[in-house]
Amino acid sequence: MKLVGIDIGGTKILIVLIDSSGILKKRIEIPTTDATPLIVCGRILEQLKLLGSFESIGIGSAGDIDNKNGILRYSPNLYKWKNVKLKQYFEKKLTVPTVVDNDANCAAYGSYIVDGKKKYKNFITVTLGTGIGGGIIINGKLFRGSTGSAGEIGHMTINPDGPKCSCGNRGCLEAYIGAKGIIKTAAKMGLKNITPAIIADKARKGNRQAIMVYKKFSEYLAVGIGNLINIFNPDMLTFSGGVSNNWDLIEKRFFDELKKRAFKTPLEHIKIIKSKNPENLGAIGAALLSKR
Repeated sequence: MKLVGIDIGGTKILIVLIDSSGILKKRIEIPTTDATPLIVCGRILEQLKLLGSFESIGIGSAGDIDNKNGILRYSPNLYKWKNVKLKQYFEKKLTVPTVVDNDANCAAYGSYIVDGKKKYKNFITVTLGTGIGGGIIINGKLFRGSTGSAGEIGHMTINPDGPKCSCGNRGCLEAYIGAKGIIKTAAKMGLKNITPAIIADKARKGNRQAIMVYKKFSEYLAVGIGNLINIFNPDMLTFSGGVSNNWDLIEKRFFDELKKRAFKTPLEHIKIIKSKNPENLGAIGAALLSKR
């Protein structure tokens, strides 16, 4: 059985073809661009037609998702995408069952299977990328909340007087450690016209300002994760997304700060790791969700 997973991000779209156990068979990456949803979906469709036959499609995207009807209601990183009927579009074009969910829910389900092997029943995945997302599994089941909006970890307020976030709120975790937040922190330290990847590269080469950027990143991340540990008391937490590839710059300061933020007993219990497949996890999880 072959399954397709699609992860629609703020800057790129990842399409994967996997088998039913989650083994990656093919990977395609295309830019999201600033086009309308219809044009972008058409580009995705072109790629899907090159994959041959498959049983189902799973789609993950950042933002507020109507999982039941397969509608992307709103995404802070895709400002033209409002009430986009993704399920209807792809089922009509390809006559293949399609499910749509929040990208972090997809990543959490993928990590629950790939990283946790279904052994850790209370499980959280935090996605670190253009935005900051979260997926929550309670007693082995995805927790979506009453309206399907649960898990917006990036929009947890950590400073009510903080910088304005893309969602319209102030002081969100994402405003500090999303891609734009990283760039703003770097600019304050004299590193201008630069990307998070270049900042990470400079930090590894010993640049003091770049090292400080990731020090601040780690501290803010620990504040958010400490809140999650104290509220949910999970068995396992994983990090995914492109920025998690900088775990070597984050890990030590993160755990030092986390010890100040989380209660001792749940902190000693939880297992925290970077996912084994962080960049593909959202798409793989979406594909796995499509077969449920």
